[in-house]
Amino acid sequence: MAGAEEKVGSRAAGLRFLGIVAALLPAPAAAGAWVAPQRQTIVTATVGAHEDGGEYYESALYFEEPLGRRTSVVVTPWSEWDDETEDGWRGEAFAGVKRVIREREGRVTALQVGAVWVSQPDWEVCSEGGVEGRVLDGYSFAEGRAFLNVETSSRALVGGCFGGRLDVTAGYRPSERWLATGQVFYDAPVAREETVKAQVSLVRFDAHGRGWQIGLRATLNGDDAAPALVVGLWQSSRD
Repeated sequence: MAGAEEKVGSRAAGLRFLGIVAALLPAPAAAGAWVAPQRQTIVTATVGAHEDGGEYYESALYFEEPLGRRTSVVVTPWSEWDDETEDGWRGEAFAGVKRVIREREGRVTALQVGAVWVSQPDWEVCSEGGVEGRVLDGYSFAEGRAFLNVETSSRALVGGCFGGRLDVTAGYRPSERWLATGQVFYDAPVAREETVKAQVSLVRFDAHGRGWQIGLRATLNGDDAAPALVVGLWQSSRD
């Protein structure tokens, strides 16, 4: 299982800011990274790679439904198919509420709290259910066309098992139709090895407000450094 454990994906971390950009279209990306969108937002992404140990795929979805200007409901299921993973599949899911707690020019801070489910937690003392809390900080500069997003999260499963993550995203939007991003994900799960992954993406927005994403992701530690292809679609409902 060690090889499979090191291939833990970014889950929905890379999607969180994507949903915001889609919701803000056609305005340039801004530090309002976690202000509740005005419309329902859905982002899907698939990651795939071929390595010496075989092939693996990840699939993730980010769903956000606004309840008000500062509050929204967030649901983020994630799954992985891997030849080396027990049963060939495993998944996670989060459902909770996001609330903006501070908003000022150039910066937004929010809290996100909810329930989390982890399949095959890989240890015997804890169940698959628990809670997760996340602090999200967003900064904008270059007249709102560039941004930096930082997220830290902690989770606890019933039985006393704990884990945490740090996700950093930088992006630049030279025009309404293009967005370039770079991301680093640090994951410190319970009973699995720590992983560090990096991802670069380019997104093209069409006339209907949909964003078409393509990128590459690679593991920076361990032996699984083969790049993986990332393909995504960003959508928001229209009034």
